[in-house]
Amino acid sequence: MNADSPLLNLSVAIIAGAEEHNIRACLDSVAGAGEIIVVCSHQGDATMSIAREFTEHVLFRPFDGYAAQKSFALAQCTQHWVLSLDADERVSEALLRDLRAVLERDGPHDGYFIPRRNHFHGRWLRHGGWYPDHQLRLFRREKTRLTDRLVHEGFEVAGSREYLRGHLLHYTLPHVRHMLRKNLDYSMYEAREKRNRRRIGILDFLLRPPIEFTKKYVFKRGFLDGWEGFVVAVIHAANKMQMLLQLWEIQYRNVDAGDEQ
Repeated sequence: MNADSPLLNLSVAIIAGAEEHNIRACLDSVAGAGEIIVVCSHQGDATMSIAREFTEHVLFRPFDGYAAQKSFALAQCTQHWVLSLDADERVSEALLRDLRAVLERDGPHDGYFIPRRNHFHGRWLRHGGWYPDHQLRLFRREKTRLTDRLVHEGFEVAGSREYLRGHLLHYTLPHVRHMLRKNLDYSMYEAREKRNRRRIGILDFLLRPPIEFTKKYVFKRGFLDGWEGFVVAVIHAANKMQMLLQLWEIQYRNVDAGDEQ
């Protein structure tokens, strides 16, 4: 790589669990960055050893929430600009060109939203609210912090923001079993976050899951994505039911599944 490449001024911060099936492709897509930080929360597979093929900055940290993991990874970065990734994401060639352009100009903005293509069974989900799914992932390190949330965490940038055109490729949904298992964890964190809000009742169970399905599949036109759009809308509704069940257990039985981990 050219010693004058603008990507040398970029830190890439990646958090990973058991991602040996994803981490290589993720790291390949940003191999030209000046600094790559990988924070792993799982030691039972080859994720960490694969990551060490690309960078010496591979750290283990027990998982205590997505925001906490990303905040820790951000704290390890030393470059002025940071790109935050999950292990199941990849940077497209078009996005690499956008990154180079921003770094060459040193902005001019302080943070950049990136459109994300979510894939399920290898299909890009264009509808159902899955696209463009803009994510604030490129930013000036000293102007950025994480929001303090258990789920749907995000970065807050103190300054101007703009939108890039190149895509982030997201392979978080390879198959139904993986999606259901991952959503179970998300629903637990969402339930814990909502534990002190109003108590849920029977109507929540009867109405909220089908409403979520209808929003995704009908109003946001998930049906245009064929069977994949239907299955993803069903799983989204099931995730809402999972969250309600765990919230019921917390509110009415004082049982928090997260305390058992």
